[in-house]
Amino acid sequence: METSSDNDVLDVIEDEARTDGATPGRVWRLLLVDDDDIVHASTSYSLHDLEILGRRLELTHANSAAEAYAILREDSDFAVVLLDVVMETPDAGLKLVRIIREELKLTALRIILRTGQPGYAPELAVIRDYDIDDYRTKSEMTRNRLLTSLFTALRAYSHIHALEVSRKGLERIIAASAGLFRRSSLRSFCEGILLQLGGLLDVEASGFVLARVAPSTAARVDDGGEPLILAAAGPFLHLSGTRLSHMEDEPLRRLIASALEEKRSVYLDGVTVLYIPGQSGDDLAIYVATGREIGPDVRRLLEVFCSNVALGFDNVSLLDDVRSLAYHDTLTGLPNRTLFLEEIGSRIAQQSASSGVLTVLLLDLDHFQSVNDGLGHETGDRLLLAVANRLCSVFSDQHAVSRIASDMFGVLVWLKQPLDHRDLVRAIELCFVDPFTINGHPIDIRISGGYVLADDREPDVHRLVRRAGMALKGAKRGGRGRILRFDPAMEEELSGRLSLVSRLAEAQANGQFSLVYQPQIALSDGIAFGSEALLRWQLPEGTWVRPDRFIPVAEDAGHILSLGEWVLRQACLHQVQWRDGSVGRLRMAVNVSVRQLRDGSFVRSADRILTACNAEPRDIELEITESHAMENDQVLATVRTLRGMGFSIAIDDFGTGYSSLSRLQQLPASVLKIDRSFVTDLGTHPESRSIAATIVKVGQELGMTVLAEGVETAEQEEILRSLGCDAAQGYLYARPMPAQQFERWLLDSAPVRRPATVS
Repeated sequence: METSSDNDVLDVIEDEARTDGATPGRVWRLLLVDDDDIVHASTSYSLHDLEILGRRLELTHANSAAEAYAILREDSDFAVVLLDVVMETPDAGLKLVRIIREELKLTALRIILRTGQPGYAPELAVIRDYDIDDYRTKSEMTRNRLLTSLFTALRAYSHIHALEVSRKGLERIIAASAGLFRRSSLRSFCEGILLQLGGLLDVEASGFVLARVAPSTAARVDDGGEPLILAAAGPFLHLSGTRLSHMEDEPLRRLIASALEEKRSVYLDGVTVLYIPGQSGDDLAIYVATGREIGPDVRRLLEVFCSNVALGFDNVSLLDDVRSLAYHDTLTGLPNRTLFLEEIGSRIAQQSASSGVLTVLLLDLDHFQSVNDGLGHETGDRLLLAVANRLCSVFSDQHAVSRIASDMFGVLVWLKQPLDHRDLVRAIELCFVDPFTINGHPIDIRISGGYVLADDREPDVHRLVRRAGMALKGAKRGGRGRILRFDPAMEEELSGRLSLVSRLAEAQANGQFSLVYQPQIALSDGIAFGSEALLRWQLPEGTWVRPDRFIPVAEDAGHILSLGEWVLRQACLHQVQWRDGSVGRLRMAVNVSVRQLRDGSFVRSADRILTACNAEPRDIELEITESHAMENDQVLATVRTLRGMGFSIAIDDFGTGYSSLSRLQQLPASVLKIDRSFVTDLGTHPESRSIAATIVKVGQELGMTVLAEGVETAEQEEILRSLGCDAAQGYLYARPMPAQQFERWLLDSAPVRRPATVS
């Protein structure tokens, strides 16, 4: 849910765009740096045809920190950088921030940090020292919040840019503005105004800062909106905290009142009153004893300085709200990730033998996105509130439960006995046994979790949370619906995955990848009608890396895009070679990663490969894992486009994912593949036979061919044939083979080719 403040800012942006009118040819240039193609696509969509402060937005894209650095070295004329924290390395974004500020000296450029991995959040010192405008996780960066951050950053950029082109006082104004923005309270901010003004004018700080609070926010100073002196210096120091009506100097009182009422600055010989309107409706007046008349050039400098003061005042005057938002989730009212981390550190410091061992637990709602997509975000919000209430009813200690991401909760519990963690897991599981009733309808939800036991030997809060996160990821990879305890082997596995990441690009460049082919057999007559292309990786020393190890790593690292394109090209080349040779037409099945389906260029890439290889789309079958096929409407639209081009679409591993028949009906699939886990137990587990029979029935009712994977025995083949299954593949027929060996197998076992379809 978006807050009213987000909507208010959006209204301001839209009002600015309507009333100002864009200046022809003038744009705000933004640089988007992210390794996730979906972020590029969604951001482009959100900012399309938008105008802010009278200018259109022009977006330049970079997929890595290195690419962004190259762009900025050649062309630094950007107003804002939208920067991902974790890209080539966990701190690639932060390193780029240092380069921007220290090496490239781009002080006016505004920086908005975003991350999809909250565990790599930048330290407060980095945000402060390198002048970062905003930092948010991608999950909370709605369109309104994106526009809010951009509006603030662009306004800041326009002011700072004005400072940089000023002919006089440039360095002093920038230093003054930076000093103001580092102040963390309204009173401190106002004291800083007086100090910085004294420095700009080369006079002793002498004067006061006064605020007139808008009636709608008068509760901040309980004075009904009467002006109040927030800070004072020099001979006026005693006026700090005084209301304007209590000021004894009547001429001075009338001068200040006049500036506020007329909403204008006043320049007199030896005295200046600066009027600063606030976007929030509050006004500032600054009285400065200058001792001399202020000339036109200095007045222009003061106007620029006041613009920065106005921006800072809008931020600081809402500091109480900001503090609340900084530590609490707006939807549930629970502590957010920031407070969660602080609470862990505080509890570790208090940990003793009597208190027990602190357990840090992360919980993630399985398939929560399906609730949002299927039932709407309002229902999703209500479900999150219900989950929060149920967790808080079990863990009632203050700050025990936090909401640290969209559908992720954190729980902190003291365990006094070594085996108490088993009771903890049972308590969590019991929270989700009964369905949640939302708008009168029951919703069953499963939970995945990971936890770690903290001790004095590991005081690093972020490392503890990362370890709990590793356990959570392990639970999800293991099939979801589980709660795992962190094991040191998980860190070793992560280290191994990182090692694979570093070797993937080299392996592709050096030709270490190859394809093998496994035949697909029609159960009606035993003739091979197609094959599946399977990727293999052999290291230089001769050992093989298992596909279930390197393919997920390639997906996470983004290498799957180039690797998947290579696989499709090689498979098409072999298919055409066999088609035009002695083998004849043969359907070729190729696995497609969800990262490829999310990539905006995949459809064009697939079409280009077909043309280059002289392959026909009807001969190529693209296999998509069930859970990926059901992911979202964008993936569904891509699949429909591919189907429209003539590709055959197969749903892989059916029965293991989280899908609905209504969603399955929307997919333009032609083949349904029964997962090998059901095939293996066909002869020994009646439930596996029932599941296989159901899948065959569903597929045939939807007009799809049904193919069983992992067939290894004649008994399994006979059961599948009796159930009406159309086709099969597995070791019973042949193991995956290199291209030449596969061609010989085809010619030896089935000299008469048949069309690449199964009737």
